[in-house]
Amino acid sequence: MTGKVYCSTKAVIEKDGKFLIIKEKCKGKDIIDLPGGKIEFGSSPEKTLVREIKEELFLDIKIEKLIGVWYFFGFVGGDQIICITYLCKPLSNKIDLTKNPAKNENIFEYKWVTPEEFLKLKQPHIKEDFERLKKFIRNYYFKKE
Repeated sequence: MTGKVYCSTKAVIEKDGKFLIIKEKCKGKDIIDLPGGKIEFGSSPEKTLVREIKEELFLDIKIEKLIGVWYFFGFVGGDQIICITYLCKPLSNKIDLTKNPAKNENIFEYKWVTPEEFLKLKQPHIKEDFERLKKFIRNYYFKKE
């Protein structure tokens, strides 16, 4: 194996029975994902998440709780990304995708979806990775207590 393992934070931002997903261009393909980003050395997952959501969406959030971990490989040259995922609440209703200072992030759309709507989505480019994300969402929203 030649790839590296990175740690990232992701947000399930809930509002009115829905949660926020993003669409971005990655190596020419449209990808559906949760917002978030890579944890840099010296930063906590929580601080990283608050910063990344502000950068990507120009949205302030409140982290409610840790809800789990999942992973993907995607188009990152064989690297594996471990996603520490938090339930969050938005502190406003305003989202602006044009203020992202990261030139390599190509987020072009966001959408509020119900868990049921999300589970019906298809993503042909990174099918196994997307299935892992769908399983994570399914387990969070529909697990039997």
